[in-house]
Amino acid sequence: MNVRETGSVLDGKYEIVDRLAGGGMGEVYLVRHVHLQELRVVKILRQDLATDPSAQKRFVREARLATQIKHPNVAILYDFSRLDEGSFYMVWEHIQGEEVGDRVRRLGPFPLPVAVQLGIQALRGLEAIHAAGIIHRDLSPDNLMTMEDKRGQTTLKIIDLGLARNLEADAGHEITQVGMFMGKLQYCSPEQAGAGGGLPLDARSDLYSFALVLYEMITGMAPFESENQAGFIFKRLSEDPLPLTGRNPYVDVPPELDRVVRRALERDRDKRFLDAGGFIQALERVMQRMSSAETREIPTFGSEPETRPAVPPLRIPSRVPSRELSRAEKSDLLAQIERAASRRAPEPASAPAPAPAADLGLLERALDAGQLDEAASLLAQAEAREPRAAGLDRARARLQEMREKEEAASRARRVAETEQVLGQYLQRKQLPLARLALETLAELQADHPKRKDYEGRIASLAKEIEQDKRVEAALTAGKEALARRDHAAARRELESAARNDPSGTKTAAFAAELDRAEREAGRDAEAGRLMRDLEKALAEQRIADANRLLGELSAFDVPRITLDSFRERVQEVRSADQREERVKSLEWIYRKHIQDKDWFRAREAAADMDRADPAHPRAQQMFAEIEQLEATHRRELAVEQGVRQVETFLEKGEAAKAELALKILVQMDPENRHRKRLEKQLRALPRPA
Repeated sequence: MNVRETGSVLDGKYEIVDRLAGGGMGEVYLVRHVHLQELRVVKILRQDLATDPSAQKRFVREARLATQIKHPNVAILYDFSRLDEGSFYMVWEHIQGEEVGDRVRRLGPFPLPVAVQLGIQALRGLEAIHAAGIIHRDLSPDNLMTMEDKRGQTTLKIIDLGLARNLEADAGHEITQVGMFMGKLQYCSPEQAGAGGGLPLDARSDLYSFALVLYEMITGMAPFESENQAGFIFKRLSEDPLPLTGRNPYVDVPPELDRVVRRALERDRDKRFLDAGGFIQALERVMQRMSSAETREIPTFGSEPETRPAVPPLRIPSRVPSRELSRAEKSDLLAQIERAASRRAPEPASAPAPAPAADLGLLERALDAGQLDEAASLLAQAEAREPRAAGLDRARARLQEMREKEEAASRARRVAETEQVLGQYLQRKQLPLARLALETLAELQADHPKRKDYEGRIASLAKEIEQDKRVEAALTAGKEALARRDHAAARRELESAARNDPSGTKTAAFAAELDRAEREAGRDAEAGRLMRDLEKALAEQRIADANRLLGELSAFDVPRITLDSFRERVQEVRSADQREERVKSLEWIYRKHIQDKDWFRAREAAADMDRADPAHPRAQQMFAEIEQLEATHRRELAVEQGVRQVETFLEKGEAAKAELALKILVQMDPENRHRKRLEKQLRALPRPA
């Protein structure tokens, strides 16, 4: 847990003044805006939860829902951001006041006009929340704060939307883990506790929770008598709340106010007010009657009123008691012992006086009719007149026996009801409520024959829920890895989840998704390899290999434009190859004609080369080469002809002609290999005188 130091500045804007609370999802600090010099409250997501997707969703959802609500009776959200370390934080209005729960514990119930007026304010804020399509789901005295304005008027504000949920969201989407009960058990509605038959919660659940709070604000006491949380839960599932009238002897609750509050506390939500507006109208009518059409300002309450008698503290258990006697049970036991010790021992009498026949007759008829309270009253009257009258002992024993039977039957009904509810909680995998139900069942019947079986089922459910949490965490991490295309990491997370999901039902969908992704990745990799090989074949002008690779690539999910591009390139290489083959053929023909010194046909071959590939420079090279070779060939022919002519003149002895022909030959070919021989022969010829 990262606790911020007093005086440090958060995100460059909020100076830490004090730490207000911690635990759960985050840390809460009183801060001062460094620029505005205004006090505010910052709620920071715990650093160890900064990477938890579920915690992030719940924290961000609280902020998003808060932005939808603007009402004077609902705390204001000013800012929301993320720190460099990764933790989210939100900045709330600072309410300089007191929680309703602290006020009731400190001073007892509110004055009736104050309680009703503040109740109307709270319902107006709740009406705004519901109008935004949101249910709060966690209304309690600790989530309602009172504050005084400059005129001394008291205002109530609803705080903490941490468990609120948008009614328009997908009903199948719930951020809470399987089996986890969200909200304070003591202030949950019957449907939150599992009595709604699986129906989704609606605004009437909030009305019930607030009615529990208003009951305590009015009476200073809870609407049910119980020594533990289990009792508070199960009594609201099977019993009506105790009337407000007479609940606290120091508070005179008008009958009409009692009816309004108890209507909001109906177990059947269809019998409650339809919405907060209806609840407000009913309280306003009560307020008008209470004030006798006189408008009264809400008095302030900063200290204990001197004229007000002390009110017994609110009986709300902070924990489930142990197997030992509770404090109340011990007090009752000591009181019984004192009463028994203070009685005088009965003096012996010769014979009891007979009770009046009329009294005994009425008593017997009341017992026969099962009217035990009436019979007890008649018995007390008879005992008061004549404690030792004949027949009273038998009537007293019969009444005691019938009371014991009634109590046993009542206990049996409560055991059956609790066992039924326990079965429902186990079936719905609501572990905390199932544990409470089992504790209640054990208190009602410690030797219940199925207790061990239920304990085993709860232990199995706890193990299953823990496994579910591990499965969910692994699947979340696996999906994140899959989004990054890190299939190896996703596979490791899937294997981790599968170890906690023997049936495979929770991992099947992700396993199929991962298999599909891996197959696609494998096909993508194979397609990539084929494209690389195809590129190489085209570069090396291996047409046959390129055609084969292109055919294989066509079987993969490759974009059509890519395949068309490769086809065009293959065709270009094929055409280039064909042109190259044609060029090679024409080159061979050309060389043959050059070798044969067939200059005409050599020129035809060069012209064919030019037509076959106009861009190829070889055709022009051929024409130039032909001109050069042909010229050389003609010169060679002329030189050979000149040698033969010199030789002819020498044979005829025509020295002058031979000398002229030799000069012409030397001019054409100074390095002619026959030159020296011909000059020698010319010198050997006789010259004319």
